[in-house]
Amino acid sequence: MPAVVAISDLHLGEESSALNPLLGKVVPPILQDDDAFKNPPQNPTPYELNILLHKIAWESGGIAEVVLVGDIIDLTLAAYSDCLLQAREFFRLIFTGLSPGAVVWVPGNHDHHIWLQVCEEEYIKWPLLNEQLPREYPRITGPGKETGAFNSMNFGVRFLLNLLPPFLRGRFWLAYPNYVTTCGEKTILFHHGHFFDRKQSWIGANVIQAQNLSELEMFNSSYLEFIMYGSGQSGRLSEQIENAYEEFRWLLEKMGHVLDYIAIRKIFQRLFGNLKKGGDRNATLGSGLSTRIEKYLQYIESERELAPEVYPPEFSLVFGHTHRPVHGEQVGNCQVYNAGGWTVDELWPGRDNLRSNVFVAVPGKQFEVRQFSIRRDIYDFCHNLNAALRDAVKINFGAVPRGFGEPKND
Repeated sequence: MPAVVAISDLHLGEESSALNPLLGKVVPPILQDDDAFKNPPQNPTPYELNILLHKIAWESGGIAEVVLVGDIIDLTLAAYSDCLLQAREFFRLIFTGLSPGAVVWVPGNHDHHIWLQVCEEEYIKWPLLNEQLPREYPRITGPGKETGAFNSMNFGVRFLLNLLPPFLRGRFWLAYPNYVTTCGEKTILFHHGHFFDRKQSWIGANVIQAQNLSELEMFNSSYLEFIMYGSGQSGRLSEQIENAYEEFRWLLEKMGHVLDYIAIRKIFQRLFGNLKKGGDRNATLGSGLSTRIEKYLQYIESERELAPEVYPPEFSLVFGHTHRPVHGEQVGNCQVYNAGGWTVDELWPGRDNLRSNVFVAVPGKQFEVRQFSIRRDIYDFCHNLNAALRDAVKINFGAVPRGFGEPKND
């Protein structure tokens, strides 16, 4: 029977994404004369992922669904246009020769703006085009195809359809913050993971307790929009913000356990989330993260009590966000998997352990998180580009623009 496949945290648009099919497009003008980046390698990683998907389809009799578990594009650290350019080429490459039954996007924190844009199109623009006034609208979708997830017939998602090959546009779905599907007799719930991150959802957990999923999204939406979208769409200022972001994150990664006890880190965490690209980025499934997952699952249980047909009593959870694979560990009554991530700017897994992961569910078989090797030359190019950009774009928030304040010659 056809498989369900999931990938997470591609971060297309960011120079450190190993799945970027257009590596030459991420070399900024400031580095284009650097010999190290004049001839970017052709990235075989999307082609190799396509080969893996073909293998999975051959082994299981097809692919029922490809689920994109958030942070597919990185609107925090890259211009919107760059993200979409890379995404369209990526989708063209990985779906060549394949015909999955559905492609489902479940936005995360770095592509959260996609969800807000869908809402504005669906609940504000569409009524106005039909000479109606917009009304208050839900901040989440239903979690399944039969329970409220958006598809290509929804006006709100039409702007995304051109990212996909034409033959897949009628099979596109978008669900937020959860997507529920079945694989044989088992049920799977997909969620990016930002709502059980210790800092991504701190408003709805610490400042005021959200009563349900819709309120959790409502409380945190503006915060996510400012941090995870506005900072990446500010032209030259974005370069300064990204450089500060990267410098702090690298420092915290290298000195993490020491700085856990320094007050300034807590201040920055509260103001900006955790500067390691998400509070649980690189975190393993320890007791702290497990506890937060259990807390999030309580929201799911509350939703199920109100609408038993929407959420099943038992399911496996698949998430991303941390960029570290999880191979079916138990959290409460739920079996938990993580599909890993595809950026190469992390201290983990490191230069000698180049891999990412793909979640694969085949009916009648144990779910698995398959390893996927990343070539050394691709890792080195992306990693070195990320480091060179940090060095080239100096943090200088207080600089006075050239010519500003100088006396004019009449």
